[in-house]
Amino acid sequence: MAKRQSNDEKSRAEQIRARRQQSRKGSPKNIFGNSVTRKRTTYQAPVTRRKMSTPPVIKRKKNKVHVPLNRKGAELHLPALSRLHLGWRLVSGAIFFLSLAVVFSFSSLSAFRVDAVNLEGAHRLDPQTILTNLDVQGQSIIKLQPKEIADEIQNRFPSLNGVRVSVGLPASVNIKVVERQPLILWQQTDQSLWIDAEGVIFPVRGEAEVTLTVMASGDPPQATSKEAEVETDEESSEETVDELERNEIEEVGFPTTPLAFVKTLLSIRDYVPEESFLQYDPQFGLGWQDPGGWMVYFGRDTEQIDIKLAEYNTILSALREKDLTPALISVEYLYAPFYRLEQ
Repeated sequence: MAKRQSNDEKSRAEQIRARRQQSRKGSPKNIFGNSVTRKRTTYQAPVTRRKMSTPPVIKRKKNKVHVPLNRKGAELHLPALSRLHLGWRLVSGAIFFLSLAVVFSFSSLSAFRVDAVNLEGAHRLDPQTILTNLDVQGQSIIKLQPKEIADEIQNRFPSLNGVRVSVGLPASVNIKVVERQPLILWQQTDQSLWIDAEGVIFPVRGEAEVTLTVMASGDPPQATSKEAEVETDEESSEETVDELERNEIEEVGFPTTPLAFVKTLLSIRDYVPEESFLQYDPQFGLGWQDPGGWMVYFGRDTEQIDIKLAEYNTILSALREKDLTPALISVEYLYAPFYRLEQ
């Protein structure tokens, strides 16, 4: 009896176990698992790898270059060329010599040779005269030096007060000048000269209006170097005419007469009779021919011209009282005047 009861309990226990198993088989499984214990999956980007082909190693030696080929153990032997290292000095030198060659090639062309000049500011000087006196015709414009041309023009033409020269391509020579304005005409037997307000003496060229004409039997007195320096210093403070820059050219030794002598000529002209001309004699100085026919001289210094004129009239009155006609009267020295009845 007890054995039967134990068999029934086992059968019941087996029945319960079998039911539980069937219930587990019928219920769906939680594929995601417990939310507490579930592991998060991380996203990994796909990584692609490229196989890089290594370039062939080129070996250079002194006279050869070894280039490996696709076949294993095969090489190509080529002759090696020396590498050129061009520095900035070499490049600039090459450019300089190339430019020099271009310049010399252009200088041989006829289009770059001077055949005329452009003259500006001259009224008594023409361009052809400058070309005749200068060695520029037929020369290449590249070889000309404007400073040297200006100095040469100034030396050859003392009638110019300032000279400026500029050259341009293809063959342009531009000369700008300022002419001296003559103030006194110095008329001699063999030549005629002009004297300007600065005392510069230069030959007559063309036509010009002058203030005074002097009939002379000799050259005008020459200014010494000391007189020229003093006159230059005095005039530098009174310079008002805007001319070409005369300091751009070298000082040239023009023949000049003292500025005091020029002022004397201008001061005595008002005393010359209308029928006569002012005359100059190297021995007696300045004077004129009186309407009566004789010569009267007042020397080179006319600061006391009024006193000398009074003394001249006194001598003339005394000669008329004696019924004498002089040939020459000189009052150059106030305390030693004299007269001549015959030349």
